Amino acid sequence: MNNKTMKLAISTAIASSVFIAATPSNQTNAAAATNIDKLMTNVQNASTVLKWAISVEGSADGVTQPWTQYNEAKNAIAQAEAEIKKLSFSDQLTYEARLSDPKIQLKRTQGYLDAITASTKINEKTSALSTAVDENNLEKVEKAYHEMTAEFRKQTILLDRVYGQSTRDKIRNAVKGPAEKLIKELKNDVTVHMLTKAAVEDMRVSKQAEATRKINEAQAILDANILMWETTLQKSLDTVTNAVPVQISSISRADNTTVIVKFNRAVSTIKATDFTIDNALSVINAVLSKDGLSATLTTSAQTPSIKYTVKYKGSSSSYTVPGSIVPIQIGDTTTQHRETSEVLALSATFAGSYGNNTVRVDIPAGVKLLTINGIENVISGAKNVNVLPDKNGKVTITFTAKDVNTAALDKTISFNQMVNSTVVDTLTSAKINFYALAKAGTMTNKKIHYVDINNNYFVTSDGLKYKLKGSSDSYRNEGIAISSDSFKSALDIEDTISGTYQLTSASSFNITENHYSVGLSVDSKFARKSGTTGYRMIGKDIELIGTGQPNYEVFFFKNGAYLSKVKMNSTGTWKYKTTVTQNDITDFTMIQQPAGKATPSISDWNGTTLRVVEGPFNLSSITAGNDNEEDISNKVVAFNIAPITRANGTTVAQDQAVISKTSSITVQDSDGTQVQFTNNESGTLFTNTTKGFNIKFGPTVEDKLAGKILKDGEDGTLSGPLDVISVDGVSNAYGFILKVNTGFQIKGY
Repeated sequence: MNNKTMKLAISTAIASSVFIAATPSNQTNAAAATNIDKLMTNVQNASTVLKWAISVEGSADGVTQPWTQYNEAKNAIAQAEAEIKKLSFSDQLTYEARLSDPKIQLKRTQGYLDAITASTKINEKTSALSTAVDENNLEKVEKAYHEMTAEFRKQTILLDRVYGQSTRDKIRNAVKGPAEKLIKELKNDVTVHMLTKAAVEDMRVSKQAEATRKINEAQAILDANILMWETTLQKSLDTVTNAVPVQISSISRADNTTVIVKFNRAVSTIKATDFTIDNALSVINAVLSKDGLSATLTTSAQTPSIKYTVKYKGSSSSYTVPGSIVPIQIGDTTTQHRETSEVLALSATFAGSYGNNTVRVDIPAGVKLLTINGIENVISGAKNVNVLPDKNGKVTITFTAKDVNTAALDKTISFNQMVNSTVVDTLTSAKINFYALAKAGTMTNKKIHYVDINNNYFVTSDGLKYKLKGSSDSYRNEGIAISSDSFKSALDIEDTISGTYQLTSASSFNITENHYSVGLSVDSKFARKSGTTGYRMIGKDIELIGTGQPNYEVFFFKNGAYLSKVKMNSTGTWKYKTTVTQNDITDFTMIQQPAGKATPSISDWNGTTLRVVEGPFNLSSITAGNDNEEDISNKVVAFNIAPITRANGTTVAQDQAVISKTSSITVQDSDGTQVQFTNNESGTLFTNTTKGFNIKFGPTVEDKLAGKILKDGEDGTLSGPLDVISVDGVSNAYGFILKVNTGFQIKGY
């Protein structure tokens, strides 16, 4: 064999071996592809079965757990995933994407299985509670109730995770409804049972107040509801109640000789000698309430500002009689202006009866609470306190400024009715101010906070109260000396003041800057209407009215000439009667400035102006045409309104007609036929013109006039000159009715 032949043989052998080696590999890949497709078909079939097994639209009943279908789908997915790992990277991505939906079905099934397990646990606890109820054993009921409610709260979360609203409702409704119903039925019984036992424990450790609170809470539930073990629970509660020592729970002072004592529980009898009060106060009489929960004591006269302690069978409580008290009520919107030494009593009443629901009283900074329902407040610096209203829902507190030398401005006190630690109603006082008395000394450019002219004092923005001593003090307004009365009239809130203040000798005050907070304006009735020259009137007498800065003076000028001035009242309103020039225009100018200042000159004018036009609103002429006056049908007649003209013939203003939808004209001919034509009826139409209005009379149809015949004449038609009897529904912009004098005729139509 030569070299060439040997090379050819070797090449052929290599090629053959390559072909033989490659053939098994291709066969393996083909087999793998066939296997994965089969597995994916299994996955699809299993997940579809699983999908309908967990839906009420399929075979799901909300009770049976489809573990077989779940495991088959789970295994099919696992087998497919194992086979996918043998494929190329690109094929792996393709097949893994196809597993997405089956895996979702698997996850939804897990939620469905968990929900059925949860419902089983709830059912077990519900059944256990029902069994305890059947055994009529409250201790077992209480224990089973707490176990059941705890399980219910924990497991209901799983019920809400089921996919599909209808399927979710199927499972929830089967267990949640019965469980909630049983909880609702037993809640009050369990609560009263627990409160009664807790009250017994409180009494054991001498917590009488806590025991009483729990007893009252339990009794309130018994009174308001029908309970399954009502008789048994009431008997147990009565036993505990009777074991609680009778004590004073609170005291309230009704008046100077009456004190109301409340007990922690009802008593059957009392007498005056059961009570003693210190500080030489005698109990004259004692009357027990019908419910036995309170006693009204009649005492000797109580001394203001004295603290009294009432004792009853080993218990005691104290209250302080207020001194110099200023009574105010919630609902009174009057702002209080008081000195820091004064004491105020504030009452709030909540409608209805609230049993043991407390009222939280919120106390603002700078205010000190003295008493609550006649009982001394022992909580120093309290921002809020809780108080139990009386049976009429009333709470009364007394309070004053925290520091006699420190003002408290614009404070409010609120009463908040509480139910289960939640505010359900709030009553708030009007603003309360406590002013500190100013000391002797100088003041420089202080702002005015409040002015009381009648009581001769003012308060600066720092809350200091300055008293005016009448004519013995000296007064200035922006440097100009004025009288005491003028000073009080000029002084207003936000003004700036300086001076020297003396407690007994003469003081000096100067308003260094007047504050203009309210602009001067005339009443809206004087407003100029669109298309008019000015406010329109008829007659010479006019009363100007308006508003401006309270207690300032208004100066009036007529056509540039000074007339007079008036002083605005404390609400800032003013009035002034004067006259206008008739058949002419009158211009008024009004200027406001602090009381006591000189009349402003023309150069100072920057006031409010008002133009008034006076004159009649009359018809001046009628223009129809030059026809034979036989038929008014479809004729247009012009009615001209007289302009307002001065005596020299100069026109001042021209009124524009305002036509109503039902304006009408009544005319009469020489034979007595009288007809009324109405706007927008039977073709009659009133329209505006620049100097009056036109009337187009409606057509005559078959000898029937477009108007309403008011009087029959000889022939029942209109002809010849027509007398205008009246024109109705035509006014000017200010509502004046058009006046039509006798003698106007429609001619030449």
